[in-house]
Amino acid sequence: MKWFSHRIFAVGVAAMCKFDISGIASCFLGSTIPDSIDFFLTKLGFSFNKIHRKHSHAWIWYAVSLLLVYAVIIPRMQKDFQELMEYEEIIPAFFIGIFSHIFLDMLTVKGVPRFINPDKKFAVKLVRTNTYSEYIFIFTFFVTACFYLYLTENQYLTVFIDFVYNQL
Repeated sequence: MKWFSHRIFAVGVAAMCKFDISGIASCFLGSTIPDSIDFFLTKLGFSFNKIHRKHSHAWIWYAVSLLLVYAVIIPRMQKDFQELMEYEEIIPAFFIGIFSHIFLDMLTVKGVPRFINPDKKFAVKLVRTNTYSEYIFIFTFFVTACFYLYLTENQYLTVFIDFVYNQL
């Protein structure tokens, strides 16, 4: 999917999770990490077509990273950086953004790696990137998210609508 689709989906999910603005921003940043890794590797000389949706889109690496963060970094932060702990939802929101990216790419025809082997893909084949099916899917998500945010009287409904408007 295109980056704007990943961003809209991640910000909508973050708003529905009732994250504050820092959590929404963190989810927004996480939503493009897998593709950002691929673009960074192309700057190092790798061919984009050979690396895209390979290891950078394997959910297991991010799950292991999340476990390490909570096993090693968070306890250390609680001990040494008390003032940063008031932003405790930044880390889970960031990983929700990453996992939302992988989830959306899983819905495409190309899919994502099943586990660690990047050659074995899992694809739902619901949408094709940069086609009407992607736009219809994201529009349907947008309307559903707005409806949910309105019904739950979420304070970030207008933030979400303004964000989507600025993405288009």
